[in-house]
Amino acid sequence: MSERTQAICAAAITGALVGAAMVSTRAVSNDVSPETLAFLRYAIGALMLAAPMLRRWSVRFTAKDFCAVAGLGILQFAMLILLLNYALARLPAATCALVFSTLPLVTLCLAIATGRERFSWPRLIGAGVAVSGIALLLQPSAAAVGSAAVGSAADGWAWAALLGATFIGAACSLLYRPYLRRYPSMYVSVVAMLVSVLFLAGVCLARSAPLLPSLSGFQWANVVFIGLSSAVGYFCLLWALSRLEASRVMSFQALAPITAVLIELLSGSYPLTWRLTGAFVLVLSGVWFGTHERRASAPANAA
Repeated sequence: MSERTQAICAAAITGALVGAAMVSTRAVSNDVSPETLAFLRYAIGALMLAAPMLRRWSVRFTAKDFCAVAGLGILQFAMLILLLNYALARLPAATCALVFSTLPLVTLCLAIATGRERFSWPRLIGAGVAVSGIALLLQPSAAAVGSAAVGSAADGWAWAALLGATFIGAACSLLYRPYLRRYPSMYVSVVAMLVSVLFLAGVCLARSAPLLPSLSGFQWANVVFIGLSSAVGYFCLLWALSRLEASRVMSFQALAPITAVLIELLSGSYPLTWRLTGAFVLVLSGVWFGTHERRASAPANAA
C-alpha cells in the first residue's frame, strides 16, 4: 500500500471516528456539561497519546513553534468545541450539522485564496455533492424542527459562533502543515492536545463545572470511548495532513454524519429508507470524486 493510500485511509478513519464519537456524545450530553465533556474528552485523548511518548521524548520544539502549535491546539480543541456547543444550545442540531458539514468547501476556498492549493473542479464538485448528501440526510430532522428553526435563526451570536467554529476548523487544517513538515505528527498531537486540556480545565474552573462528574458505568464507557476516538482520530488527521492537501483530507469529514446515522441504523433507532440510501450514495460519491482526482502528467520534453 502506497503512502498516499495510507494517508487517504487515515483521513477516512478520522471521519468515521468523529461520527462514532457523535453518537456517544449524544448519549451523555444530558448528564455532563459541555465544558466538562470537552475537558474529559481531550484529557483522556492526551493521556493516551502522551503516555508512550514522554518516556522517549526526542524532539525539541523551538519556542516560536511550540507557541504556535499550542495556539492551534487551543483553537481546534477548545474554542471550536465551545463555539459549536454555544450554537447547538440555540440553533437546531440539523442546522448546525449542515453548516459544519461545509468544512471541506471552506477549507478548499481558504487553501485557494491563500495560494496553498490550486483550484480543482473535481474537488469542488466532490465537496458539493457530499454536502448535498448531508443536506438530504438531515432533511427529516430539519423538517421536524421547522418552527423552532425560524425563531432560533434570529440569534445572530449563535450563527456567528457556528460560522466561527467552521472557519476555525478549516483554518487549523491549513496552518498545521508547516509544523507537520518540521516535527513528527505524534509530537505535534501531544503538544496541541495537552495545552488544550490545560485551557479547558481553566474554563471548567471559571464556570464552576466539575472536572470529574458523577456518572454511571455506561456513561463513563461512552466518555472513555469519546476520548480514545479523539486521540486516534486526531493523530490520523495530522498524519494525513502531513502527506495530503488539507482540502482533500477534510473532505472525509463528510463521513462523520454518515457514520453516526449508520450506527443508529444498526442499533435499530430507525429503519432504512430511500432518503437515507440516497444520502449515503451522494456522500460516498462526493468523497470518492473529490479524492480521486487524476494527477497532472509531467509535460513532455521539448524537441
